[in-house]
Amino acid sequence: MRTVADYLAETLRNLGVTHVFGIIGKSICPAVLKMVDYGLEFIPGRHESSSGFAASGYALQTGKLGVAFATSGPGGTNLITAAAHAKANNLPVLFITGHQSIQELGLPQCQDSSSYLADLAEMFKPATLFSKLVERGDHFGTLLNHALSIALGPNKGPVHLCLPFDVQTELLSQCQIVIPEPEPLLSVSNLNRILPLIQQSNRPLIIAGKGVTRARAHDELLHLAESFNIPVITTPGGKGAIAWDHPLYHGPCGVGGFPHADDMLNQSDLYIVLGSRLSDMTICNLKPDNHPAHLIQFDADPTFVGKILSAQTLHITGDLKDNLQYLLGTLEDPPTPVRTTPPIDYTIPLPDLPLLSLASVLDEMSDLLPYDHTLFVDDGSHGFHAVQRYKVKKPGSFVFDAYFACMGNAIGMAIGAKAASPEETIVCITGDGCFMMLGTEINTAVCNNLNVIFIVVNNKQLDMALKGMEKTTGRIDGTVYEVPMDAAKFAESLGAVAFQAETLAEFSSALNTAQTLNRVTVIELLTDRDEIPPTAHRTVTLN
Repeated sequence: MRTVADYLAETLRNLGVTHVFGIIGKSICPAVLKMVDYGLEFIPGRHESSSGFAASGYALQTGKLGVAFATSGPGGTNLITAAAHAKANNLPVLFITGHQSIQELGLPQCQDSSSYLADLAEMFKPATLFSKLVERGDHFGTLLNHALSIALGPNKGPVHLCLPFDVQTELLSQCQIVIPEPEPLLSVSNLNRILPLIQQSNRPLIIAGKGVTRARAHDELLHLAESFNIPVITTPGGKGAIAWDHPLYHGPCGVGGFPHADDMLNQSDLYIVLGSRLSDMTICNLKPDNHPAHLIQFDADPTFVGKILSAQTLHITGDLKDNLQYLLGTLEDPPTPVRTTPPIDYTIPLPDLPLLSLASVLDEMSDLLPYDHTLFVDDGSHGFHAVQRYKVKKPGSFVFDAYFACMGNAIGMAIGAKAASPEETIVCITGDGCFMMLGTEINTAVCNNLNVIFIVVNNKQLDMALKGMEKTTGRIDGTVYEVPMDAAKFAESLGAVAFQAETLAEFSSALNTAQTLNRVTVIELLTDRDEIPPTAHRTVTLN
C-alpha cells in the first residue's frame, strides 16, 4: 500500500521531471515532501506566480512537463497568472494546489480552497486546459492520467489538480499511471493542398510565430523557405525563429517590427503562417484592403483560425514540426537554391540621444554573448526594443511573449530554464517595473546557484504605458516612479553581484565580467527616459 503522494512523485520522476517549483504550506506538504523523497529537486520561490513562470521556463527548455505547486487559498490564486501565461504559450505545466481535507469540508478554514471561499478547481478552469478537484484517492489515477494526456498532447498546455490533504495521504493498493507517448497528428488531406497554393502564388510570405520555437521546427522552417525561395518575417513572439542575417529573413513585423516587414505583409497574396494566432501585435499595420487572397495557417488550436482575415483559409492542425516534415517529404523536385544576393537591410538608424540608448545596447549585445545562450525577454517597452534590435544568431534562443504579456514572467522563466540547463548561458532582460513586481526571485536564483545574468532596464517609469498614454491622451498619470529604484543595491541585498551602466562601454564591460563570475549577476542599465519605444502602432483613442 502506498499513498497518493507516492504515486504522484513516482509518476513525475518517471516522466523525467528533475525540478519542481513552488512555495510549500500545510495543505500541500505531503505531496511536496514525497517529491523530494523520490529525488526531485525542490526550488522554493519567493512568490507563487514566479514559481509558475519557472515551471514554464523549465518546460520550454526541456520539452518535458513543468511542475509548479502552491498551498491552498491565496497560494493557489497567486499561481493563476502563471497558468494563463502557460496556456497562452502552449507550455505543458502541471499546476498542483493544496486543499483542506475532504472530511473537514463545511468548516471555516484558513486559506480555504473550497466552494465556500476560493474554489481553486473552478478558478483555474479558464486559465488551463483542464482543472479538477480530486475528491477521493481512488479517483486520482484516472484524473492524473487525463491531465497528463492533455498537457502533453498535440495542443500542449497547462493543467491543474487540486489535492486535499487527506487525499494526498490516502493509501491505495494500486494506482495505474500511463505515461503518454507522443504520436504525430497530421492534417494529411489539407497538407496535400498546400503545394498548388504556393505554386500559383505570385508573392508568398512565411509569417513565423512563436510556435516554431515551441515545436522546435527551425530546420523545417528553413527547408520550406529555401525550397521555394519564400521570404520570411517574424511576429513579435516569433522573433528568433530564423537567424537575423539569413538571406530570406526580412525582419519582424507588427509592434516592435520594421516598416519593411509590414510592407511585405501588405503586398503578399499568400500567407503561410507557422504557429501564430495573428494577434493585434502582429497585424496592427495590415490594411483592410491588403488581406491576402489565401492563408495557410499551421496552428494546433483552431480558436482563431480563419476568423481574423478575409482570406480563404486552409487550416493545418496538429504538431507544426510533424506536419512540416510530412509536407517537405512530399517534395520531388530538388529545392530551389537560396538566393545569393546580399541580405536585405531591413533595419532603421539608431536614435541619437544624449544618454544611454537601449536600442544601441541591444544592437550589439548578441556579439557579447556565446552562440549557445538563451535570452528571456520581459514585457514592456524594453521587450519591443529587443524584438526590433536584438540580433538572434541561434534559432530558438529568443523567448518573448507579446500575447498574454505578463510583466515579470521572464524573471521566473529564466530561473526555470537555468535549472534545466545549468551549463548554458541564460540571460534575462527585464524592466524596472517588472523588477519591482517579482525581482525578489533574484534571491531564489542565488540560494539555488542558478547563475542567470539579469539585465534591468531602469528608465524610472512605466515606459510603454507612459509613451502610449502621452501620445493618445496627453496624460501620464501613474506612470512615473517619483522615488525610482536602485536595482543594483536591491540586487546586492538579495545576494547577487550587481553593476550599474550608464554607457555602452560600461555595459559591455559588466556583461563580459558577469560571464566569467559564474554567479547570479544583475546589470542595471540607466537609459535615456526620452527614448521612443517601437510600440506606437498600438494606440487607443479615448472619447
